Amino acid sequence: MRGLVAWIGLLAGGATLAVAAAPVVAPAILAGRLLGAADDPGTLAEIRLERAATPESLSAGLDAALAAEDEDLAQSFLALAEARGIAIDPARRARVEALAGNRVSRAARDFAHGAVSGEAEGTAGLAGSLAADVTGIGDVRDLLREGGRYARNEPYDALVLGMALVGLPLTAATWAGGAGAGARAGMTVLKAARRGGRLSPALTVSLGRTLRTGLDREALARAVTASARLDLAGARAAAGLAVRPGAVARLTGLAADSVALGRRTGQRGVMQVLGLARDPADVTRAVRLAERLGPRTRATLALLGRGALALVSGLVKLASALLAGVMWCLGVALFCRRLGLLLGRAIWRRPAAAPGRREVQPPKATRTIDV
Repeated sequence: MRGLVAWIGLLAGGATLAVAAAPVVAPAILAGRLLGAADDPGTLAEIRLERAATPESLSAGLDAALAAEDEDLAQSFLALAEARGIAIDPARRARVEALAGNRVSRAARDFAHGAVSGEAEGTAGLAGSLAADVTGIGDVRDLLREGGRYARNEPYDALVLGMALVGLPLTAATWAGGAGAGARAGMTVLKAARRGGRLSPALTVSLGRTLRTGLDREALARAVTASARLDLAGARAAAGLAVRPGAVARLTGLAADSVALGRRTGQRGVMQVLGLARDPADVTRAVRLAERLGPRTRATLALLGRGALALVSGLVKLASALLAGVMWCLGVALFCRRLGLLLGRAIWRRPAAAPGRREVQPPKATRTIDV
């Protein structure tokens, strides 16, 4: 009777483990994969795309890119669909080709808008903004406006002011020999993103705090005075001292990553990342993501958001899923151990004594007493 109860309990436990396998094991495996790829944006994105890159999501993203006249993003969705083996409606492909046909007119429009307003929209818009900044006119304009507000204790934009102060010496380095051309372009990208409202709130707060605490009031006043006299040499010299080295390094590092990212995703891709990043480290991760995914990068960012760059949320949930999987495996191990014991007892049962036959007991040892 006792053996029957043991077998019933074992079968009940096995059934419980079998029922729990589907809802426990698959999430645990996914959680382990995600946690293992936490420091590798490319692998992390590939894992998440397994569920996010559906025919419906790709079609919707492609339609949104076409509506925004974003040819690079549309091409990125096509590349992602091809990599995932998902068919795209021929009508949508035709619309992408038609969008490519209007490339020249869009470039001329974006260049003019970037030169006048400083807001870069695409590569041509960045070229227009850079044309103003590389002469120093854009930085002087921003320095006079925001620096004047700072001097009068009025609300000012710390980011635009800091970028202008860092940008003026870079402009001089660019003219001197081109060594600062890359950083100069990156600073223009950041300034255009700020003006166009493309920087994420978290990144804006982080950079703004760095620049506010890194300003030198006296050097800034000299830079503003020199700019008002159109003394570009004096303005550049003073601007180089107006921001502390730590703040300059953080800003120029972000500018360099923006340039590296732009080479792989285009300027719209840079704006896309700056709208998702919470800190400069996120932009560095985006560069690594672009190195891994190539033309699929922008579509991946559109589908996954910041989830393509880091484990942004749900760490407790992932850890819980992984723990549940470990407990399930422990349950399977205990089940197998118990099954082995019961099978062993059933197979190697001790033989019972024959009826009517008494077991012979060994004689007891007798103790003798010497006389």
